[in-house]
Amino acid sequence: MSVPVSADPGAAPVPPGDDAKQRVPGTFVLVHFLALLGAWMGVLVPSLVSVALKVERMDAAGKVGTLSLALGVGALVALVANPLFGLLSDRTTSRFGARRPWMVIGTAGGFVGIAVIAYADSTWEIVVGWCLAQCFYNALVAAIYGALADQVPERQMGFASAVLALANPLATLGGTFLVDALNASTTALMLVPALVGAALVVPFLLYGRDRRVTADQVPPLTLRQLIAFLWTNPVRFPDFGWAWLSRFLMWTSYATVTTYMAYYLSDYLGQNDDAVTHYVFVGSLVANIFILIATVPAGRISDRIGRRKPVVFAAAVLLASSMGVMALATSVTGFLIAQAIVGVGMGVYFAVDIALPADVLPDPNNAAKDLGVMNIAATLPYSLITLIAPTLLALGGGDNYPALFVFGLLAALLAIPAVLPVKRR
Repeated sequence: MSVPVSADPGAAPVPPGDDAKQRVPGTFVLVHFLALLGAWMGVLVPSLVSVALKVERMDAAGKVGTLSLALGVGALVALVANPLFGLLSDRTTSRFGARRPWMVIGTAGGFVGIAVIAYADSTWEIVVGWCLAQCFYNALVAAIYGALADQVPERQMGFASAVLALANPLATLGGTFLVDALNASTTALMLVPALVGAALVVPFLLYGRDRRVTADQVPPLTLRQLIAFLWTNPVRFPDFGWAWLSRFLMWTSYATVTTYMAYYLSDYLGQNDDAVTHYVFVGSLVANIFILIATVPAGRISDRIGRRKPVVFAAAVLLASSMGVMALATSVTGFLIAQAIVGVGMGVYFAVDIALPADVLPDPNNAAKDLGVMNIAATLPYSLITLIAPTLLALGGGDNYPALFVFGLLAALLAIPAVLPVKRR
């Protein structure tokens, strides 16, 4: 593997334009879906429940502060890692392809990070482990999305985006089921989902279609390009900038309901430890059933009408409604109703969550890097929420979860005017 670095300008070879891309078969979408499912099994399950339970069992009194520190710092690492590894993936030469080596590195490194958390005895070990997991699992995700952008023509991107979007809810569903089943062992509830995730990456490594670049085709990487890996100019590329902002607001809203779900159930709805893991699983089941129902039809509709923005509008209204229900809920029943609405809203949104950014990429030559910058819009909210939530929860004496969900409601509604200026879609 070679990643040349120099002060000379240049860019990696341009992948085929959309007109030259062949229609991809179902097996192509399947192995990408499995790889992304594996990545989300590794990183989503801990962020939703496993790390929260590990922290609570170590330090029940300081759990909110410790969880906020771990998830917040980890999200900042993810913010940097995704575009950085995307940039390196765009420029990597290997006989195994440009994306595949980073998938191996990301899977192995992510598992090491989860293992550090599983055996942690202190807060700093949890923070270090979560930072490692976020760093390397984002290398895996960047490579998967880069391969998708390399190969899938625009006329299939809505469908492919919708299928890949199912990886998120299925990982959440499968992972929370494992956590519920393995609740008696903190080590097992951390490691087993990560092991399952690693196995799911293998089909792509064996059968996936990868971009191949030879060393003589890769111009040197300039210092300016390396420094600017976190940046895609929104003034020069306004469609990309507005799509980024809209995505950021939608994921900010979603982060309000996922990050503190376990503590919402225990501190606000009064559930005990066993009930928390059970209802996190049941809530995830309800939400993900509706996500599975809504996502692929919404993606096909988006492809058929050739538009992405109307799908974002509908998703934003639904997600805002779910935040309202969460704010008003006083029982587990209300929580489950809200999860159903979250499922429909995010199911509709997931249909275009990848497709809209892929449609407005400034340069197919830097697909993984630019998608990495776009992915900051999905990772940054988890850092911001850990900074904002303690203040909102402290309003009125503490555990003010309605204030947190009103914040999420407003973020979802603001995603509508944010996406309006996108001209291409």
